[in-house]
Amino acid sequence: MSLRSKVFKGGSQLAFGQMAGQACSFLRNIIIARLISPSDFGIAATFAMTLSLMEMISNVAAEMQLIQSPDGDNPRLQATAQFMKVSRGFINGAILLILAVPMSRLFGVPQAKWAFACLAIFPLAGGFTHLDMFRMQREMKFMPSIWVTAGSNVLVTLVTVPLAYWLRNYSVMLWVLVLQAVSTAVGSHLVADRHYTWTWNKEDAKKILSFGWPLLVNGLLMYAIFEGDRLVIGSAKRLFPHSQFTLTDLGIYSVAFSLTMAPTMLVANVATSLFLPILSRTQDEQREFDERYLFTSQIISLVAIGITIPFILAGGWVVTLLYGRKYAAAAGFIGWLAAMWGIRIFRIAPTVAAIAKGDTQNAMFGNMARSVALIGMFAVAAVGGALTWIPICGLAGEILASAVTIWRLFHRNRVSAMTCLRPFAPFAAGMILAGLSVAEGVVRWGPIYALLTSIAITGVAMMAMLVLFPNLRQDFRSLIRNPEERVTQGSPAD
Repeated sequence: MSLRSKVFKGGSQLAFGQMAGQACSFLRNIIIARLISPSDFGIAATFAMTLSLMEMISNVAAEMQLIQSPDGDNPRLQATAQFMKVSRGFINGAILLILAVPMSRLFGVPQAKWAFACLAIFPLAGGFTHLDMFRMQREMKFMPSIWVTAGSNVLVTLVTVPLAYWLRNYSVMLWVLVLQAVSTAVGSHLVADRHYTWTWNKEDAKKILSFGWPLLVNGLLMYAIFEGDRLVIGSAKRLFPHSQFTLTDLGIYSVAFSLTMAPTMLVANVATSLFLPILSRTQDEQREFDERYLFTSQIISLVAIGITIPFILAGGWVVTLLYGRKYAAAAGFIGWLAAMWGIRIFRIAPTVAAIAKGDTQNAMFGNMARSVALIGMFAVAAVGGALTWIPICGLAGEILASAVTIWRLFHRNRVSAMTCLRPFAPFAAGMILAGLSVAEGVVRWGPIYALLTSIAITGVAMMAMLVLFPNLRQDFRSLIRNPEERVTQGSPAD
C-alpha cells in the first residue's frame, strides 16, 4: 500500500477517534459551564491544572518509545514500561493526597480540599493502563486505541448530564475526570492482544529513561505552556496585590482556552500517531526523510489555516453561542488565543520530525523558549494588566519556540528550515489578514460578516498553498479519484 494510502486510511481512523473524543470533551464542558457559575467553572479548571501538573512532571513517554524504537515490539520492554507506569501512578496518587490542602489554599478555595484529595484516584487508575494499544501503532494499527479513546469519552459524556443536574457545582468536573481515567484503563485491557504483565529489566528501564528524560523535562515545560497562563490568573490575587484577576476571569479564560485548544490537541495527537511511524522508517535515508517531512509540513499547514483563521474572526461569537452570554467577555481576547494555538499547530511538524530522528531534546528546548512567556504573564498580573495581554505573551512565546525548534532540527539533523517555512508562509499571511480584518472592525458588523470574511481569507490562504506546491495539488486530485493510487512523483512514497 502506498504512503498516501496509509496516510489516508490511518489519518481517517485517527481523525474519527480524536474528533469523537474532542467532541465529547467539548460537549461535557458546555454542559458543565452552562449549569454552574463561571467562578465554579474556575474552581473546576484548577482540578485539570493539578492533574496536568502531575501527569507532565512524571511522563517518560514509554508508550512513544514502543512506537519509535526498533525493538519496541519486545514483550520484555513493554512489561518493564507497564511496571514503571503503575509505579508512577501510585507515587503521583500519594503526592496528590499530600498536596490537597496546599493546592486548595494556593487557588483560594479551601472548601475544595476534599476534591483535591479525591483527584489521587486519577493517576492511580491510569497507572494500570495496558500499553499494547500503543505498541500496535508500530504497524499503523490505530483502531484499538481509537476504540478506547472514543468509548471512554462517550461513556463519560453520557454520565455528565445527570451528574451535572444533580450536583450543580465544581465537583462535577472531579467525578468526570476520575471516571475518564478508570474507563480508559479498563478499555485498554479489553483491546489488548498480549497478556498484561509487569517485569523489571535494568537495561530496558535505562533505555526508557534515556529516551524519556528529555520528555520528562519537557513535561514541566508543557505544564508551563498549557496551564501556566491559567495558573497565573488563578493565583494572581494571592501573589500580587495589584492584580485584577478573579476566579470568574479564570472561568471565562478557561472556556476560551479550551475551545481554541481542542482542535490543536486533535491535530497534535493525530499528526504524531500518523506521521511519527512514517518519518521514523526513513530516519536514516535523508532524501526520503526530507520528502516525507515536506509532505507532513504541507498537510499540517493546511489544517492550521482551516482552524486558526475562523477562530480569529468568529471565535467570540462561537463562545457566546455555545456557552451563553455570561462568557461573552472572551470575545476580547480569543483571537489572540487562536493565533497562539495556530503557531502551536505549525510547530507540530518539526517537533515530530525531530522525534523521528531520535532527538527528544528538540521539543524540550523549544518549550524552554516557549516558557519565557510566563515572565511576561507574571509581569502583567503584577502591574494589574488586562486579561488580553496573557494570550499575547503566549503568542510571542510560541513564535520563539518555533524558531528554536526549526533551528535545532537544521543544526543537529541537517533538515532544511525552508522545508517547513515554505508551507508556513500562506498560513502566516492568512493570520495577518484575519488580524487586520478584526482591527478594521469586521467582527463588530455581526457574526455573518465575520463568518464570510473568515471563509474568504481561509480560501485564499489554501489556494496559495496549492499554487505554491503543485505536487500537493496533484496528490489531492489523485486522492479524490482513487485513494489507493501511489503518491505522485516528488511526493513521499514507500
